[in-house]
Amino acid sequence: MQKKNWNNLSRLILVTLLFTIACQTPKKEIPPSIKQGVWRMQMDLGKVKLPFNFTIDKKKSDWEMVIINAEERININSIQQKNDSLFIDLPIYESVFELKIEDSTKLSGLWRNLYKSEDYTIPVEANFGDAFRFSAAKEDLMKDISGKYEATLKPNTENARKAIALFKQDGNKLSGTFVTETGDYRHLDGNFVNDSLFLSTFDGFSAYVFIAENQDSIIKGKYYSGKHFSDNWEAFKNEDFELANPDSLTFIKEGYEGLSFSFPNADGEMVSLEDDRFKNKVVIVQIMGSWCPNCLDETRYLADLHNKYQKDGLEVVALAFERTKSEEKAFENVGELKERTGANYPFLLASWERKANAAEKLPMLNHIMSFPTAIYLNRKGEVVKIHTGFYGPGTGEMYEKFSRETEAFVSALLEE
Repeated sequence: MQKKNWNNLSRLILVTLLFTIACQTPKKEIPPSIKQGVWRMQMDLGKVKLPFNFTIDKKKSDWEMVIINAEERININSIQQKNDSLFIDLPIYESVFELKIEDSTKLSGLWRNLYKSEDYTIPVEANFGDAFRFSAAKEDLMKDISGKYEATLKPNTENARKAIALFKQDGNKLSGTFVTETGDYRHLDGNFVNDSLFLSTFDGFSAYVFIAENQDSIIKGKYYSGKHFSDNWEAFKNEDFELANPDSLTFIKEGYEGLSFSFPNADGEMVSLEDDRFKNKVVIVQIMGSWCPNCLDETRYLADLHNKYQKDGLEVVALAFERTKSEEKAFENVGELKERTGANYPFLLASWERKANAAEKLPMLNHIMSFPTAIYLNRKGEVVKIHTGFYGPGTGEMYEKFSRETEAFVSALLEE
């Protein structure tokens, strides 16, 4: 009888002990989740806020984010959730969002631009359900500013430079871009409210805001880039305004017979125009960098052109001028660009150091005024055209015109 009582007492003590341990063990918190759908993020540039829209959805166990800039869609799949935080690595460009999940409809944190430095950060805040860019107001009667404008960036200064401003308006919704001799500002998205325009873009690297008032026949305002730069701009409508011909800005210097180079590919093999792959071929040499948004647009274009005409004798080769801390990282960035664009032509590493001078690597050129720059060679290896900069899809008709003329030019070279 005593033995039985002792067994019962032992069980009671054990149960009590297990219950006490269970009560003292903290409950595992369930990581917070966020709502799926359309969000609006604001980046605090100091003097102004840069808004952009994005969607975020979860497919099975993976998050997917899509940044929206007018007609542009940037897909991002490298997203990790750790407890109450989201870490979003942006494709190609060395930048990341570090966000705290405040609740299911609010995120806050930092955008860290690792390309600039470990310490370059911009505070951000995002709210679910806000599908507008700058303003949700809808006004039926307002002046339409759609069209082509002669613009000046940094007017009335020694550094003033001309640009073409392109605007497309639908009610209070506004989109467009600015085109300079070295490229364009890609897809700007925003609103036109009470005779004022508001435009912004964010693509993982570029962070621009344009704000201005429409003063009768002229538009005047300020533009901002990142958290440090701002300046004035102005524009007036001029459908006939043109910039300098981009084919006339870069050329082979006297004393040089043509273009030559020898740079390594990702396998460490040295590649030059003297290789069999390029003999008796029409060749486009692309001077670019994976950090350059205009270069991304050009790479997409050249990838399609190469796929279409390679069978007829077209070859493309990219000379990448990277700005990284190591050669390994440079090849990694170039590899991500190739994967994202589907380009199957060779990419060579011309330089990976930030301080490297591109003109020193290609001394036969008078200068490298812009990334990208495309050099066209005929089947004899002669340089027949050098195109500075690139007007991408954000320029609308200008991009379409460039595409038609370039394809006709390449077709004619292939037929020679």
